[in-house]
Amino acid sequence: MTTVGKDRIMIYGPKDDGTYVVEFRTAEGQSLAISIPTNETAVIRRFQERMPYGLFVPPLRRKPGAPVPKK
Repeated sequence: MTTVGKDRIMIYGPKDDGTYVVEFRTAEGQSLAISIPTNETAVIRRFQERMPYGLFVPPLRRKPGAPVPKK
């Protein structure tokens, strides 16, 4: 699976202080990182176990901003 040119979500941690960092990165290189405090890490640990190499998000087949089709 190629990872070049795809949006990505990565979970890093735990750091020495017990916190985790969740990074959202676009294919264009823009990023946002969120620090998760020690007392809020249960959900993050669960997801990290299931996606140890991150989550790569394929591009949508619709234009950005277009309404999401109802099921």
